[in-house]
Amino acid sequence: MRTKQNPILDNLYVDFNGIIHNCSHPNDGDVHFRLSEEQIFTSIFAYVEHLFTKIKPRKVFFMAIDGVAPRAKMNQQRSRRFRTAKETKDLVEKALRKGEKLPDEKAFDSNCITPGTPFMARLSLQLQYFVNKKITEDSNWRDVQVILSGHEVPGEGEHKIMEYIRLSKAQKDYNPNTRHCLYGLDADLIMLGLLSHDPHFALLREEVKFGPQAKKKSGTLETQSFFLLHLCLFREYLNLEFQPLWDPKAINIADPSASSKPILPFEYSLERIIDDFILLAVFVGNDFLPHLPDLHIHDNALEVLFEKYRETLPKAGGYLNESGVINTERLQMVLDALATFEQQAFEKEHSDMNWFKSKQRPKQLDTLVERGGTGGSTITRDQQQMFKTIEAFVLQARGKRQPQQVDQEVEGVTKLSFVNTFAARDRAFLSQVAKDLHLSLTWDEYNDEDQNLAVLRLPSAANEDEDSDEDEEGRRAVDRVLKKYARAKILEDEGTFDERYETTLKARMDNWKRQYYQEKLEIKYDDKEAMDKLVYRYIEGLQWVMHYYYSGVASWGWFYDYHYAPRISDLKGVDKMKFDFKLGIPFRPYEQLMGVLPAASQEHIPQAYRDLMYDPTSPILDFYPTDFESDLNGKKQEWEAIVKIPFINEQRLLQAMASREHRLTKEEKERNTVGTSLTFTYSPSQDIVYPSSLPGFFPDIHHCHCITKPFNLPTLDGLHLVKGLLEGVGLGVHAMAGFPSLDTLPHTAQLIHHSVNVFQADSRNQSVVLYIKNLWEGSNTLKAAEKLIGKRVFYNWPFLQEGMVVALSDSHFRYEYQRYGNGVKVAGSQHSAPGLSNWARKAEGHESRYSKRFGVITGDVDILVHVRPLKGLRSKDDGSLVKDWDDADKETDLPLQMLVQEVNFEDERFMEQAAPSLVDEFPQGSKVFFLGEHAYGVVAQVEGVEKNALTVTLAFFPKEKAENEQLTNIALSAAQPDYYTAYNVANMLRMTGLAVSKITSSLMVISSDGSKTNLGLSLKFQGKGLKVLTYTRMEGNGWEFSAKAVELLRDYKAAFPQLFSKLDNRGDAMLKASEVFIGKDPDAQVKAAKAWLAERGIKDLEPVPLSTETLEKETISQIEAAAAQIAASRTATGIKKAKVQGIPRQAVLKPIQVRSRLKDQVFKLGDRVIMVQDSGGVPLCNKGIVVGIVDKMIDVVWDNAFIGGSTLGGRCSEYRGSTCTINSCLNLTNQQFIVATTPTQQARSVPVHLENAYGIVTSSPTPTNGRGRGTPPMRIMSNHNSGRGTPTNGTPNSKPQRGTNGYSGGLAPTNHQQTSSESRVPMQDDPPAVNLFHAARGRGLRGRGPVIPRGGRGGPHQAISVLQRPLPTPPQNQAQQNQPSPAAQSAPAQVQVRLVQEDGPQRQRGRGGFNGRGEQRGRGGRGGGRGQRPQNSPTVPS
Repeated sequence: MRTKQNPILDNLYVDFNGIIHNCSHPNDGDVHFRLSEEQIFTSIFAYVEHLFTKIKPRKVFFMAIDGVAPRAKMNQQRSRRFRTAKETKDLVEKALRKGEKLPDEKAFDSNCITPGTPFMARLSLQLQYFVNKKITEDSNWRDVQVILSGHEVPGEGEHKIMEYIRLSKAQKDYNPNTRHCLYGLDADLIMLGLLSHDPHFALLREEVKFGPQAKKKSGTLETQSFFLLHLCLFREYLNLEFQPLWDPKAINIADPSASSKPILPFEYSLERIIDDFILLAVFVGNDFLPHLPDLHIHDNALEVLFEKYRETLPKAGGYLNESGVINTERLQMVLDALATFEQQAFEKEHSDMNWFKSKQRPKQLDTLVERGGTGGSTITRDQQQMFKTIEAFVLQARGKRQPQQVDQEVEGVTKLSFVNTFAARDRAFLSQVAKDLHLSLTWDEYNDEDQNLAVLRLPSAANEDEDSDEDEEGRRAVDRVLKKYARAKILEDEGTFDERYETTLKARMDNWKRQYYQEKLEIKYDDKEAMDKLVYRYIEGLQWVMHYYYSGVASWGWFYDYHYAPRISDLKGVDKMKFDFKLGIPFRPYEQLMGVLPAASQEHIPQAYRDLMYDPTSPILDFYPTDFESDLNGKKQEWEAIVKIPFINEQRLLQAMASREHRLTKEEKERNTVGTSLTFTYSPSQDIVYPSSLPGFFPDIHHCHCITKPFNLPTLDGLHLVKGLLEGVGLGVHAMAGFPSLDTLPHTAQLIHHSVNVFQADSRNQSVVLYIKNLWEGSNTLKAAEKLIGKRVFYNWPFLQEGMVVALSDSHFRYEYQRYGNGVKVAGSQHSAPGLSNWARKAEGHESRYSKRFGVITGDVDILVHVRPLKGLRSKDDGSLVKDWDDADKETDLPLQMLVQEVNFEDERFMEQAAPSLVDEFPQGSKVFFLGEHAYGVVAQVEGVEKNALTVTLAFFPKEKAENEQLTNIALSAAQPDYYTAYNVANMLRMTGLAVSKITSSLMVISSDGSKTNLGLSLKFQGKGLKVLTYTRMEGNGWEFSAKAVELLRDYKAAFPQLFSKLDNRGDAMLKASEVFIGKDPDAQVKAAKAWLAERGIKDLEPVPLSTETLEKETISQIEAAAAQIAASRTATGIKKAKVQGIPRQAVLKPIQVRSRLKDQVFKLGDRVIMVQDSGGVPLCNKGIVVGIVDKMIDVVWDNAFIGGSTLGGRCSEYRGSTCTINSCLNLTNQQFIVATTPTQQARSVPVHLENAYGIVTSSPTPTNGRGRGTPPMRIMSNHNSGRGTPTNGTPNSKPQRGTNGYSGGLAPTNHQQTSSESRVPMQDDPPAVNLFHAARGRGLRGRGPVIPRGGRGGPHQAISVLQRPLPTPPQNQAQQNQPSPAAQSAPAQVQVRLVQEDGPQRQRGRGGFNGRGEQRGRGGRGGGRGQRPQNSPTVPS
């Protein structure tokens, strides 16, 4: 998920049980892991808040917890809970055997996440409290209808959600383009989302990692990656999967003459295809039915199902699934087609059948042939006929038969020929007969038709020179042979070879099935009644599932009472089946608990029923086995195994429980009832105290504005559930903004093998491959550039993002706007030599990435488009919002053919808006933050609007600025670890720089078996821009290493000196173990080195971006302690107020404006911040200190604990930390958005707008971090004495007093004697109107003058950011740069305003801001880029 790619979503649904499991037992493999119930609840709250903030639903937020499930689901629940209890017991016993000491606290039993348990009852109360708190305090929750369907409401969570969607969709006022998002961990949610037939449907879930990455911790919730699966895109790919059904040419895309005749004899409908897909998917297994044997997703089951479905559908006469009602006749046809797959699976499993087939002879003859023939004892019908022919030939030669008696033509009397079409067994028979009769047999002669012949000859014919008279003994011998063959037993005709093979195959498959049914189901295959019942129950289950999916529970009591499914080929008679379900009623909570929990989890069940689980006299003791078998049944993962425990007999269970119901307490009886869902809404008129759900831990909610009511689902009342799509829904290019579609670019598709690589491995199956039609093919680059540059476009197809085209390039030139005289035009600049190869690599990379990663064939990439992404909206001083484009360093490029120029629906969040009136934008009573110079970040309330200006009341603690500086100084004074350059490390360890570089990176060593092992320390990743905190960092262009890293290197070198001795070899070739570890068993040495690294936790070191910084835990503890002391010293009566008039709109910040006004802030460690966003987990106005910086996120330890707080990975106290976006907090230390407020200043404080050649306008101030990594915003100081400082005692040479953030006077004059020229602010509860902004004197902004930033190490001053290549700056000499302007020399009471070009030639070391005498010098400009003032700098009187 990327913020700017996320679509606007109306409804967010949360299948809640996944969150409960994630937050309560995230580490089941660690028997030492413990969480308190308070920690579990707060983790759940934080998770919900995180999901809500990511999606920001506009209309409905529906949280659904599993209630009592149908019996069909309870079987799976029962299996899971029994397995969980057994696995937990095994882990504990294993730890105890090792002698491990386990914590005294009882481990969390995840089986308590079942309806009716005390834990679930407590959780329900906590969630109600949480929702009340969020609606009261969080603006994003107030306009949303929040619905909570708890554990006391029957039904699975996801199906309660789908029931709400079904019934809502049936209402007359339902919007067909409602945008849904469903969060959950169950793969079944894909099916449920598809069958809604609402294309604007996305699924949300966490990133699933594979391989070694799967074992690594995902870090904090804020750093957890989430993914959106857009079902609109899934639908389009599914449509292409079955393209041969609606596009005959898709079968042979390369053949333009292919038939265009429709394959289907009925109308093609994607919605009906989707319904059939959902039915077919049940065959690979779901929560209610086991998978059909041999159909496993990891063994290409879906591909098999799709193939058989495509073959069968044209002959079926229609679709299989009619909105939840199965057409059994058509289903039978698909099952018959799948039966051939089962036969293939059998042949694969029993490879001797393939041997049998290759030998091409029935098994009855195997032994005989191996002996050299039948020996005449048994012959086939074909062999009998062959013998009669030979007999006639022999007898004719002796004159005992007439030629006409021979059935086959005889060639004279000396030879007999057969056309050689014999099977192997018949050739063997012929050879044996010839041998027995002493006939000559040849196989190498041919007739006139070029047919191969087998020729028999009499002995005399074989040798005409010999005497042909035959003696009497020879005749008798021949007669004995003829008589033997004539009496041979005839093997009954087994038909053709294929017929014989099928007969044998069926016999073997029957035995195979007998074994399956006997071992798995304890059913006799030949028991027709038992088999018919099994088949009926399975098909009945299919229909129950379809009813459940499409219209709700058909029967609460129905369940599939077998652990396994029938064989596919045994699913016969389906076309004659009818089904009749009785609705019934659901179990009550305790009945489900007794039905699904094992005895090990009895503590979650009322005391009245517990002994039924273990008492030897219990009538249902057999329901609770402690030992049982698990059967993977073809699956790969243990959690997929079938748990072979007995099914619950409902009648026996209810009878056993009924006799004990009177023992239940009042509270237990209440938990055993059916409850209702609740709805929560915001009402400003509601003002109550909502009591804490956890007194002593959670606070009461004062001024609660949430109304809680029972929630009833929409009703039909004569309406009907909608089948398929609603009229008016947008599909493809007409889909709502943010919902991707392949149709936004012209393309064709084909289902082929393409080796698409998604999860670090090439796909083995067919993929839908897209071929992009290049509409720009053959275009002239210059003409295309003239058409596109400066235009708004969309890139990153199909997940379109808005951007601005700034250039086009081909293999020779880059075309962009260039200045010519007073204007601009598109012109080309030739690539440099390195630029040519770089361009070629980019073009090839795009083509390869699209093909290999996405299965998209772009064609040749001849032109690249260079785009600057839309950053968001920028707020102008008049309150209007305009598009804001990213800087040049964020420029991206893409193939021209992948560019989308127009969309039908734009994202309303990024549409420019006219300025609202001041009254509309700031109604009376609005809460804002003041951005004036002397009260920056102070909380204020709007009192009214007068003469196009605001009147506000500020509220603050007088000592707050000093307190802020106190906390910041703790961070700044923290001891930093020593780091050493690579050169110094190499000298310290007597290594070369190359060796240090290699061993601290990844270092692959190849073992003798070809396997690769990383023996590097993996402390730096230059290509990826990553480092390891407290070990490495990048300074300038070189790596530096901490003392801890040096010590690790020293130990590693001492342990494996041979490895280190081989690190100086140049080149990128991988090292071989035999070359590194010379001597005995190099592979063992590799394993030893790997084990050494594992012992020291090298694998657990988490690389982070180079920009990441963090404070040590000890420093954070000091900050927390100081903040606690400050908080303890404060009282409500200590808050002071001041009313200020004549404030311009840009001098205050509304919480809703943070995205458009604060996105360019810069932070450093130790900065004091205040939360200015009124949505999210951190309460509004909470203050904290930045203790970590990660990319564009900051880690903050807050002054006050809050419900959604974290420990920042163990670095701070519980509930005190959080990771925030940079635009959610206002930096109080580095005040980057100060706005001048006096009338004279207002005229001058309007930012200068510069428009570059691309039409990209920038006017917002460029921020600084205050110590050298940037520059301050352009601003006009409101008082000429706010520089170096007026002496506090009025004496010119007195030393100035230091105040917070460089002020010694102002709102909180600590230790400051007011002078006659100061206007001190009264501190009454109802303050008079005063001009607050002439009150400050003193030391001034240390290093933060209006021009010179503090600590600008080598950084040029930047007052205005212009998104183009800088224009030449008029040259000025060094003396001019160092001299103050004439205005500064003659008028010390004036403030200079200077505009300085970005990246101009002015790079000097400055000394700071203005002093109190108007001189351009001051303290604190440590290395700051002083900048260059234009010749005629304007001056403004203060």
